[in-house]
Amino acid sequence: MNYLAIDTSTDICSVSIFSGSKYNTLVNDSTKDHSEYLPVFVKKLLNDNNIKINFIALNIGPGSFTGLKIGSSFSKGLAKALNIPIIPVSSFDTLGRGISLDSYYLAIYSHRDFAFYAYYKNGVESELKCDKISNLSGYKVFGYGFPSELNVDYDEVKPCSEKVGMIGLEHYELYKNKSINEINPIYLMQKSN
Repeated sequence: MNYLAIDTSTDICSVSIFSGSKYNTLVNDSTKDHSEYLPVFVKKLLNDNNIKINFIALNIGPGSFTGLKIGSSFSKGLAKALNIPIIPVSSFDTLGRGISLDSYYLAIYSHRDFAFYAYYKNGVESELKCDKISNLSGYKVFGYGFPSELNVDYDEVKPCSEKVGMIGLEHYELYKNKSINEINPIYLMQKSN
């Protein structure tokens, strides 16, 4: 199967094209404007690989409001034009891939002293939150984007379209018939001041 995978959930803009088990990826590791890179990356990958894609795997968040909106809007337009499905993938599914601890947090820096996060125990995800970073205590934290001045003790796991694509392929049967209008970003609002 041939497909695109898109991740615009953070300051990383990452797009991969998969053909069977092989893939090519284009990445900008630090952008504030995904709309500048996303269409260019997709056009280059489609032109260079000259294949018809069967679906788009899309990171739907949580993450950057603007990044998620750009990724979602672009993917919906392309999916509509090509008459193909979008397969949604959670940011935390990609970040947690390969973690084998019993209890831990997955987190993405949001703003000031807030993060998007969820606690995991024995592989079960708790409620998704946007809350104070200080609430990330008692367990190992895996995540992305925390400024060094906040002194957050965490293991960095970078978001990437490769993982979005691999998980998207696993979820294909579940979402292949779902309307693209039902695929929406996960936007989290901060819980406390």
